[in-house]
Amino acid sequence: MEYLEITLETREGGGTSRLRLEGLEYAEVKERVREHLDYIFRSERFVSIKVAARGEEMEVEREFRKLSRRVAIEKVLDFLGYVYGVREPVMEEFPPAEENWLGRYDIERMSQKEKLLLLLRHNHAGEWVRSQEIQEEYEILFGERIKLSSLSTYLARFYESGILERRGSRAQWEYRLSEAARLNA
Repeated sequence: MEYLEITLETREGGGTSRLRLEGLEYAEVKERVREHLDYIFRSERFVSIKVAARGEEMEVEREFRKLSRRVAIEKVLDFLGYVYGVREPVMEEFPPAEENWLGRYDIERMSQKEKLLLLLRHNHAGEWVRSQEIQEEYEILFGERIKLSSLSTYLARFYESGILERRGSRAQWEYRLSEAARLNA
């Protein structure tokens, strides 16, 4: 194996982070990259990533935008596997969270309200989330825009019907699925 320099740059809400590794074996690079991504995703839901490898006979660079933790790890490890010539099943080591649930539904025939409820049930069953976070995730996941006012109306109606719990103030409401809604999901 030739000497490689691996650079991982992540751009997130809090700024930019860079990890530069030189002359390390695949297993060590993989572990360091995974630790770095785990650290970044402690405070971020989605990040954009630029990863590059440079060596005597190689220069490869890839850029990915707005990735969730699982997808980010999968894409970066796939890149590293390619660069180091290692073929291993990425998905076995990092099982999918709940991102493959989308394929079980006929999304094209669903309303925004139905899609929003699916998103809440599958990706945020027991956690508190703000409408702005849900808006960004909705638009990435479904590939369509949703007005914050429409989203807020749906969330308020879900709260009024007992599907969601709510806390905070009007300016910063946080929502999560109610116990009953989690049991019936």
